[in-house]
Amino acid sequence: MIVIFVDFDYFFAQVEEVLNPSLKGKPIVVCVYSGRDKDSGAVATANYEARALGVKSGMPIRKAKELAPNAIFLPIQKELYKEVSDRIMNILKSYADKIEISSIDEAYLDVSNRVKDLKEAFTLGKKIKEEIYNREKITVSIGIARNKVLAKIAAEMVKPNGIKVIYEEEESVFLENLPIDEIPGIGKTLSKRLEEAGIKKLGDLHNFSYDDIKKILGNAKAKYLMDLLENRYEDKVKEKRIKHQGRYLTLPKNTRRVEEIKPYLFRAVDEAYSKISGKLPLEITVVAIMEDLDIVSRSKKFYHGIPREKAYEICEDLLNQILKTDRRNLRRIGVRLGKLITSSSLDLFLK
Repeated sequence: MIVIFVDFDYFFAQVEEVLNPSLKGKPIVVCVYSGRDKDSGAVATANYEARALGVKSGMPIRKAKELAPNAIFLPIQKELYKEVSDRIMNILKSYADKIEISSIDEAYLDVSNRVKDLKEAFTLGKKIKEEIYNREKITVSIGIARNKVLAKIAAEMVKPNGIKVIYEEEESVFLENLPIDEIPGIGKTLSKRLEEAGIKKLGDLHNFSYDDIKKILGNAKAKYLMDLLENRYEDKVKEKRIKHQGRYLTLPKNTRRVEEIKPYLFRAVDEAYSKISGKLPLEITVVAIMEDLDIVSRSKKFYHGIPREKAYEICEDLLNQILKTDRRNLRRIGVRLGKLITSSSLDLFLK
């Protein structure tokens, strides 16, 4: 198996830089505000300029402002990031035999049938980086190896905007010297336990019996590390069933007038349906991003799949529900199609 792991660099903050190029080079902190007061909440992500000042994901916003008082603090825009992520994932799908989307900004690609060896995979990885940047102006870090764990570790080593291959002949030495705390799936608590037992590198496991390691980690983690060390580890790239698809569009100006919003709403319907060829939704959601970046949505569920021609009226009704209860202007409008079923499932239902 040949795996390419793609990690979108400081993704949320980088999308903000693309949206507003004047932010480039400045410390940017994207925050999840709780709404209790202006500084309550946590850091979602930060660019490298902010990280250099000590800002980290998960940190309270107040603490981040103490460390980086001159940084630019922005509210998280989940729907925007999801839209950019979807476009990048569609690029990645065109290069892969299989794709496992592990998060909004990470994916594993099985390219075993696309390339003959890791050297060719490196060339393919460079092509992927180039296309993503040319189309979305987003940089990614890429790791390439014969399994998912090594590919992920390789990408971590070359962040940001790097690419690294761990070749087959390098694996043994690389694994022997791999620090325990750099292994995916081994968190701080387990790393500390292992270090207290004298295990700082993966190769240190040779000095212990399997039973000793099992007592420290439990059976599953002990097997995982030993399989990794002895090159028996195999975890296939698993395609996950897509449960929903959506499309979000920015309006030319902030507005709450139906006649100005409707063309973009219907375009979002068309573009969302174009992503679910052969499937139909059992749930339709209209998402409004308000002028203050607050998100308001309305959904409707059905017992049968809804074809595109029926979705326009449903979405217009959901939009009207939003406008009836909220007096703010809209900045963006979106449509999300959920609980997807195949068209053949609809045929069986109708029979």
